[in-house]
Amino acid sequence: MLNGPAVSPNRMKVASLALAIMAFALPGKLGAAPQNQIAISYEVEVGKMSAMRIAYNATLSDTAYESTASIKTKGLASMFSDYQMDMTSSGAFDGAGLKPQHYRSKADKKSEEKVLEVSWPSEDPPAVKTTPRDKEDEALLAPALTTGLVDPLSMLLRMTALQAGKPCQSVERVVDGREVYELRFALAGEVKLGGDSPGVYRGPAFKCSMTYTPVGGRPALKYKRRGGVPSKFDIWFAPVKSGASDEALFVPVLATGRLQGLRFIAYARKASIGGQSIAGSAD
Repeated sequence: MLNGPAVSPNRMKVASLALAIMAFALPGKLGAAPQNQIAISYEVEVGKMSAMRIAYNATLSDTAYESTASIKTKGLASMFSDYQMDMTSSGAFDGAGLKPQHYRSKADKKSEEKVLEVSWPSEDPPAVKTTPRDKEDEALLAPALTTGLVDPLSMLLRMTALQAGKPCQSVERVVDGREVYELRFALAGEVKLGGDSPGVYRGPAFKCSMTYTPVGGRPALKYKRRGGVPSKFDIWFAPVKSGASDEALFVPVLATGRLQGLRFIAYARKASIGGQSIAGSAD
């Protein structure tokens, strides 16, 4: 039976990991494409019970992007942890790749509200602001604020490091205003998702492994004290062609793993690129 501790103590970690399953959704030649609209809705089940819903949307042009995401507990889980997080991110594309400019998250639990902001004023490391101000959290995070970090939503739009058209060959460092964490991806093989797979997609997919390791902030401190072992997850990416482009977009459609000792599964309920559902891409 799902209980409070299974969902509530690490809500920020769950939110970050939920976003991580949506990584690498775009191909390498993003700047050459016309403006795109991406919309994906995910269901997350923990311990065989519906626990969370994620909605992600992005608008992209040749030179800039804006994206939003919301994560909200649902079902029985909301009785123990009525939690919602809303995120926004914006940045630019140039010859060097993706450059995040601003990220903001607002987390609500009952009457409590916490806002985290990360900004990139220049080529220097990002700056973090917490509201209400948490000087201890900021001090713990400061040593990990190095150059090359991206926020969770910008990571979703980062150009993928592809080899022979295959995803999951990258290591990412992500900052969300509370922690810095490392996501390490590796390709496990090619499979076909059939009728027994949850979610909207049926067809060929790349199975990938992902490890999550806290690097900076309070979560990293707790991780080191406990002699932490990186968390491991499996993610399935569907190669989806959009428009006239011959390059596939790698859309994450399924993820599994364990959180707080309980098995979770996350799957795409609905997903569209440029208004076209990916459900038809398996044909």
